[in-house]
Amino acid sequence: MMNDSNSWLRIARVVVDVRTRTLDEPFDYAVPETLSDTVAVGCPVLVPLGPRNVVGYVVQRVATSTITRLKPIQSVLGTPLFTESAYHLARWIADEYAAPLSEALRLFLPPGGAPRVTRQEGPEGVSWKLVSPTVKAAEERLVTLIDATFEPSRASHLQRSVVDALREGPVTVGELTAELGPVSAALTALEKRGAVSLVSRRRWRGAGGSPTRPDTSHTLSAAQESAVAAIAAHPGSVFVLEGVTGSGKTEVYLRAISRVLAEGGGAIVLVPEISLTPQTVGRFRARFGPAVAVLHSRLSVGERFDQWDLLAKGEAQVVVGARSALFAPVKDLRLIIIDEEHETSYKQGSAPRYHARDVAARMSESGITVVLGTATPSLEARDAVDSGRWRGLALPDRVTGAGRPEIVVVDMGAEFGDGNRSMFSTALGEALDEILARKSKAVLFLNRRGFASFLLCRECGFVPRCPSCSVSLTYHERGDRLVCHHCGHNEPSPIACPRCSSPYLRRFGAGTQRVEDELRARWPGLAVVRMDADTTTGKGGHDRALTAFEALDSGVLLGTQMVAKGLDYPEVTLVGVINADTTMHLPDFRAAERTYQLLEQVSGRAGRGAEPGTVIIQTYWPDHPGVRAVESRDANILYDEERALRKELGWPPYSRLANVVVSGEEEKNVRAAAASIADQLTASADDGWRILGPADSALARVKRAYRRHILVKAPPGAPLGAALRDALAAVTPAKGVSVAPDVDPVDLL
Repeated sequence: MMNDSNSWLRIARVVVDVRTRTLDEPFDYAVPETLSDTVAVGCPVLVPLGPRNVVGYVVQRVATSTITRLKPIQSVLGTPLFTESAYHLARWIADEYAAPLSEALRLFLPPGGAPRVTRQEGPEGVSWKLVSPTVKAAEERLVTLIDATFEPSRASHLQRSVVDALREGPVTVGELTAELGPVSAALTALEKRGAVSLVSRRRWRGAGGSPTRPDTSHTLSAAQESAVAAIAAHPGSVFVLEGVTGSGKTEVYLRAISRVLAEGGGAIVLVPEISLTPQTVGRFRARFGPAVAVLHSRLSVGERFDQWDLLAKGEAQVVVGARSALFAPVKDLRLIIIDEEHETSYKQGSAPRYHARDVAARMSESGITVVLGTATPSLEARDAVDSGRWRGLALPDRVTGAGRPEIVVVDMGAEFGDGNRSMFSTALGEALDEILARKSKAVLFLNRRGFASFLLCRECGFVPRCPSCSVSLTYHERGDRLVCHHCGHNEPSPIACPRCSSPYLRRFGAGTQRVEDELRARWPGLAVVRMDADTTTGKGGHDRALTAFEALDSGVLLGTQMVAKGLDYPEVTLVGVINADTTMHLPDFRAAERTYQLLEQVSGRAGRGAEPGTVIIQTYWPDHPGVRAVESRDANILYDEERALRKELGWPPYSRLANVVVSGEEEKNVRAAAASIADQLTASADDGWRILGPADSALARVKRAYRRHILVKAPPGAPLGAALRDALAAVTPAKGVSVAPDVDPVDLL
């Protein structure tokens, strides 16, 4: 109900739920007196827009408007779904990332899709109702025996079975049905006789039940104690918690959350979707039990809705989830933890293309503490610490006291020169022989990401690169050419290696299935569990693969990025990186940084128990700064070189980027729209801005759609969102052409 003191605010500002940039500001509507008590910020309402009615969301109640004749709100369609502070954050996201305001508001709505309106006719006339397209609250009926002396007749066998089951305590109808078959008629008869009671109650889906693993709380190291104390002492700060793999970052998170819960607050824990394993969730539930809700894409829509509602009702105070859990309705939110801060999955791939790390940093301005944990901070996070905007914390040692694993780098060019044509180097082959002999476990990591279409010389490791952009050239089979997808430079594909004249130039990349086949052929006695996009599709696929590996006495877990992080198996003594080179040569200025982060993360899977660990990295570029940084345990080898290179070329964090992708099935329309947008941006660009392109995207055609892009470089802190919004508003692309602005992109593929 609205407070009486607000009843004189007869005007509501409403954001209409229409996906277009042209309707990007709230509209004023009159609040009828009959609705004054129910129109509140966050309410979905039915409002007229032109000749039709649409759903909108109330974002403010005001007393006056510049519009003299306002249309009235038709009806209130539900209770508030977000708060005023959530609206202000959505407004910032829309402005910062050049996104429609309605899309930004959708981030805060309950899972299950945006609400819609259905027209209903009944005896009392026409009405409108808010309908969630796929989900609603679920109920179950609880059966309780209220007359323990009741004895059904000898002929009523099913009633006797039901009563016997209920003597152990209340049971749901679903549980009785699973045990005894259809019981509705028997329950109806027993209820009429006063023997049992049936009560409907909310059924919470996806609650996860009781903890599946014991709590592993331990005495903190001095570094952990220092980190926990610093987080408590500086509320509203952003911390970068840099700790080697196995250094106990999760325990620091748990202690910080414990303090917040003790004070009556709530917390959000973000984990990359790929790392949301039962292990990860189990640690939080083991410590905090039913106070933990979980939100991620592998839950059904109904499960996500119920987990969201647990938080909205205050029945859970902590949420562990992927990127979108940042917008969960946690009561009295005081702490946000983002694990593996450097992960690209924290960037949304569709509008609004926000970065969870940067949105969380914005939220810290309202007093919320943010902890960014990682073993390999992004260069952006390091720069923020170096400049004093964020605070740095360090966990330099493993809490178990175990040493870090031995790193062995194998030059695959030298292996090839010595006659080894296998994908397994001599060192890795011998290490796998030992795993089989000792009945131990290994993780094999295949560094593969989407398409890996660059040329590589198998003799010297040479990869053709753009002379202007410091990125590898992408191989295009059509036309047999090498192309830079930043500046448009292109050249013929060479017949022989330009460096050593070897004819052994090939497109680089092998799939997990091929590696699995070779493993089984060469080591038939070694069990292999493959974990990639093919084997983990479908609900529970991720969990089944990990459970299968856990159950092995000895074997190999083979996979792509999803085996590189978040796994804690003390019995793993060997990590093998089949091909470290793929990410090195992606046409992206962050390629070297990503390579180092992946190699450092996957190397941390080895030697976490009593047995020492070994990491074998196979590469054609052993002198790559990312490889040398991992081998020497000195991250500055990579970061010092990256800082110098990015400052010279004007890449983030020493500039700000936006990537505008234009796509459509008619190539000429795509080219025309991209050229018009580039012209508009060039005409309005401030001093110090550079407009590059348009050029073909790295993936120049996807699902029959041609793709072109324009890259905008601007000084750090430049208002790119506003500039893009104005430029795109001035261009009307042909029908069928879509425009996707991406501010602060994490890659340019």
